[in-house]
Amino acid sequence: MTTRLLQARTLVRRSLASSSSRTTLSAQRGAASLATSPLLDTTSSESIAAVATRGGGQGSMPAWWAPVMAAAGLVLWQDEKFHRKTAECCGIAGVVGTNKHDARDFLLEGLAILKNRGYDSAGVATVPDGGGPLVITKYASDGDKADSIDLVRQHSHQSAGHSVGIAHTRWATHGGKTDDNAHPHTDSSGKIALVHNGTLNNANELRRELQSKGHQFTSQTDTEVIAKLVGYYYAEGGMSTEEATEKALTRCDGSWGLCIMNTDKPDELVVACNGSPLVIGIGAERTFVASETAAFNRYTKNFISMKDGEIGVLHADGRTLDLERKQKAPDQDVKLSPEPWPHWTLKELMEQPEALARSLGFGGRLGAEKIYLGGLDKNFDQVSKIKHMTLSACGTSLNAANYGARLMKHLGSFESVTSIDAAETEAKDFPCPKEAEKTGLIVVSQSGETKDVIRVVNTAMDRGITVMSVVNAVGSLIARTTRMGVYCNAGRENAVASTKAFTTQVTVLSLIAIWFRQTRDLIEGTPTPSSVRELRDALMRLPITFGMALKTRDACRKVAESLKDK
Repeated sequence: MTTRLLQARTLVRRSLASSSSRTTLSAQRGAASLATSPLLDTTSSESIAAVATRGGGQGSMPAWWAPVMAAAGLVLWQDEKFHRKTAECCGIAGVVGTNKHDARDFLLEGLAILKNRGYDSAGVATVPDGGGPLVITKYASDGDKADSIDLVRQHSHQSAGHSVGIAHTRWATHGGKTDDNAHPHTDSSGKIALVHNGTLNNANELRRELQSKGHQFTSQTDTEVIAKLVGYYYAEGGMSTEEATEKALTRCDGSWGLCIMNTDKPDELVVACNGSPLVIGIGAERTFVASETAAFNRYTKNFISMKDGEIGVLHADGRTLDLERKQKAPDQDVKLSPEPWPHWTLKELMEQPEALARSLGFGGRLGAEKIYLGGLDKNFDQVSKIKHMTLSACGTSLNAANYGARLMKHLGSFESVTSIDAAETEAKDFPCPKEAEKTGLIVVSQSGETKDVIRVVNTAMDRGITVMSVVNAVGSLIARTTRMGVYCNAGRENAVASTKAFTTQVTVLSLIAIWFRQTRDLIEGTPTPSSVRELRDALMRLPITFGMALKTRDACRKVAESLKDK
């Protein structure tokens, strides 16, 4: 039987490109196969203990080691409340199944898994198999008194025959932290419900237009505007949910990952993607959709990444899916609790020695005379021509990129090195195409889905610049698009404040800095400076050094207690 596309339709208007220079990645790049990606780096399985025993002799630490330890110290004291809140923090989960499955079970589990994206409200919606009213449960967190996901779990109930549903975790951007502002949102008829990641730039304009037509709003969110707009076109008659969604999105200026259900079609979900990633999980009797594959990894490893500008319909049997686009997600050790630690931040702080060992390939990336990075080694002829390097990232990853640029300057890895905030990067920051061969770009992103970083990747590749990535999430959009770089291998990070992802980013950037310095010396026929060898030896000791630092936590707590009121 011939499989079909996701009934994909490229929208008439690519909204991200229509109002600014922030264009999204092309569909062709987004569909690059994970299986063919040279970013995957095979390393030896040398143990952490072996790394320690080969770590070098005694002696004082080199001067350049201080920034590494200072960075580690800063991570130990990060506070979640200072973390940047972005639309990327929201999470989506949805499922279309047979009547043997209760959608609520997967949706609640998906919400718990997507906690790592940050949230202050949550909600679920299901519909009976034969049609009927939507069942929606949504709550905002009540400070330290009540967690929104726990509230949804307590107040929602298993419903026989509810095998289709959607769920969402929200971090307030448009509108405050209230139950009304939580997703899902409905249209004016109450038939259509949707969840949304992204930002609608012309929400106020569309809200006024819909209000003039008699539509009443119960929230302050831009998402409810999309729901009312889809419902408005659907109510005109003669349109499917998919067609009404397509028509509505031609009016929208912004970014979106959308999952939509309609009581008139209780056996399907409509999904749409533009600038906010969605992945579709292919199960035996269920089809899943989520912001990231971790949400359905326990049920299926097979998935399809949606392309920007794509809209489609999902059924339980997956009959509308193009199986030629199928990819396989790696096994993910998804934990729903930080036990035995009291919270995720502390748990992940304590996991840093092992995460750092993985980022070093358990020593496999640290050859005696050469750094081995498969993602760069396989592209040696291309990357060895780079004379000028730019590093670009956002938030915590930008801090890592700034350190990487500083170290590359110190080691003399390139003739020039700069680091820039991806949110502020424009096309003019890159050289003209005729100079592109000598110019490289390294983008850094924990999730591999950061919107501003994706935009920078697109801009640089359009100008012919060699783009590499340092990402943690295997098979993410940035990893698939660049198809060249190094994975951090930090493992899943659930806490809002970055810990092991940041320190492994710094470690991987150090490896890259050494790799390029060694490459430069090889081409120029010059000896490698002693500082490079010292850095390599220190990296070998890094997992054990971190382990020793973490053992001082009780002493640090006592010092902090004595200083907090001074």
